[in-house]
Amino acid sequence: MADITATAGAVTWLTEARADVRRALAEWDRGDLAPVPAGIAWDVVRMPQRIGWRTVHRMRADGALLGPVLHTVTHVEVLVPAETARSWYAPQTTTLSRGDFVAAPDPAVVAPLTARTRSWIVAPTAPLFLTDPEELHAAYLSAHEAMRGMRT
Repeated sequence: MADITATAGAVTWLTEARADVRRALAEWDRGDLAPVPAGIAWDVVRMPQRIGWRTVHRMRADGALLGPVLHTVTHVEVLVPAETARSWYAPQTTTLSRGDFVAAPDPAVVAPLTARTRSWIVAPTAPLFLTDPEELHAAYLSAHEAMRGMRT
């Protein structure tokens, strides 16, 4: 993390999530992932990778604003406002909230760069903007239905 502005934004993001900032920065300096608590500043909606990418593309095509989105080997994880994971339901998705952690790469690790098989599609910034869960839900259901239609 060489860029002072990026470092300040990362520190703000980590602080809002009540993460161990020193540990996170040290992990990122080593190219590792940092455990960042979910459920305080934001929750996470985790969806299967193919549907998740289609959801992101659909939201972008619709002009919806995306907050941080993380790409893993198997999933796409979208940060949504805290307390919204409780009411989330969509097929093949799971949520992370209070008591869960996200293994987060440095916000400078944006696809196609990766750290331990993870990268940001949309990196967290300060101030933190989060994806609207209703827009995400609609885009996900649309993408999910389109994928189902492709299988038949």
